[in-house]
Amino acid sequence: MSRDLGTVDLFQSFVPDSLAMVVAHLTQLGALWFAGLLLIGVYLVHDREDAMVIGGILVAGTSIWRAIKEVYRLPRPDEPMVAVESLPALLQPAFQYAVVNTGPGFPSGHAMTGTVVYFLLAEYLPVSTRRRRYAVAVGIVALVGATRITLGVHYLVDVIAGAVFAQALILVASRLIRRYPDRRVMVAISIGLCLAAINLLANLLVNPINPKDVIVVTASLTVLGWWVVVVRHGWSLPTHQSGSIPRTALKATFGGVIAAQIVLGLVAFNVPAIVLG
Repeated sequence: MSRDLGTVDLFQSFVPDSLAMVVAHLTQLGALWFAGLLLIGVYLVHDREDAMVIGGILVAGTSIWRAIKEVYRLPRPDEPMVAVESLPALLQPAFQYAVVNTGPGFPSGHAMTGTVVYFLLAEYLPVSTRRRRYAVAVGIVALVGATRITLGVHYLVDVIAGAVFAQALILVASRLIRRYPDRRVMVAISIGLCLAAINLLANLLVNPINPKDVIVVTASLTVLGWWVVVVRHGWSLPTHQSGSIPRTALKATFGGVIAAQIVLGLVAFNVPAIVLG
């Protein structure tokens, strides 16, 4: 079944090429790196448990769309909004990084990421009214989906599917979390870890190992370790023997693991080659 309903041409007809960089920046509202920054802000300013719950479900959502993409490998549109070469030389690396236009296209990872993060923020953040929070969340997700179509990297079907899959995940995860309210963080992280492992296995069955899928698994393990070691035990992890692991050793371990994941992520997304041209 064709996913091309003529929406890419339609959306692009409403946006002049001169706004390509604006659209490319707006699409970052659904990017994983931006979602991560939002959750760090929630963790530091609002509530640590809410941030960790959303983080666990975000890992689960990322695992789902990555598994579907790699198993089915449905192509993206071949209708870029603008050619990278047509942009000024200084803007080309930023645009090339902002517009992810490689790899399978179904479903939209940005749409799924945005739906998970903004809908759960609407549920948890005590700002304004619940109805207004959800209205803003719907607006942001719709904007992200529109930018993906306008940039010519997704069809409308991809965007809708990403949002629907995310809603289904939120529904299932929320029901499990409500059953164990005292352990909601562990439940959310466990869901993310299980789906990350399934995603890695599914990808290994059809492709060679992909660093991005390794990152999803290690990220979920890092979140779990952070919650247990840092939040629950305050940089103290008792051992079966006398004493405990020194705090400096734990901090060095976490720092090394996070740094390794950042480097692996940069390499996996080919950022050095894009920046250096």
